[in-house]
Amino acid sequence: MKLFITGTDTGVGKTWISAALARQAIESGLRVVYYKPVQTGTPKGEPPEDAHFIQSVLGNQVQVACRYCFEPPVTPAVADPEQTIQTGQILQDVDELAAKADVLLVEGAGGLAVPVSPTLLMIDLIQSLNIPVVLVARSRLGTINHTLLSVEALQRRGIPIAGIVANFYPEEPEEAELCVSTLIPMLRHFIPQDIPIWTAPELQNASAPPPAIGSTLFQTQLALM
Repeated sequence: MKLFITGTDTGVGKTWISAALARQAIESGLRVVYYKPVQTGTPKGEPPEDAHFIQSVLGNQVQVACRYCFEPPVTPAVADPEQTIQTGQILQDVDELAAKADVLLVEGAGGLAVPVSPTLLMIDLIQSLNIPVVLVARSRLGTINHTLLSVEALQRRGIPIAGIVANFYPEEPEEAELCVSTLIPMLRHFIPQDIPIWTAPELQNASAPPPAIGSTLFQTQLALM
């Protein structure tokens, strides 16, 4: 099973949700590999930030890998002026890593329209990989617009959506009630019923174990094994 974790924007918590999905898969008895094709914003000499975070919260329960790592905290196409990022290499990595795991989680950089190169958007890469998407969004004002635009873009490309996560789900009762009464029902109204929508709690402690989400995905995977 392969999943591509993307977001409606940068900073929506894709890596945290990747960790949450990885934890659920591990608790379901599955071998997990996490792969970050392109990482930007990592200081020279330090490990790739997102892969390092996954390893730090889940330990040796998950194997991590990162192919291209750049120091500037900018979009990959800008961080890679020499155009060293090769789609073919990423496709090869995905095939090789998938052979080592029951579940391969591939995390993108930013949102769907982020330029990976001057001629390639993130959504182009996803389409080339032919991997179902988990779309991560914020539980905040503006999320409905960003989420529906992202869903429409994926559907237009024929890219299957494995699930949508409303991340940073507020703990404050009044804010949580607002999400329950408006955000989720409105998304549900416009998004096909067969696409699950999950919520993940607001991040309080980055070093704490992530919540386990997406159990239906991995129960299906177990049934097929």
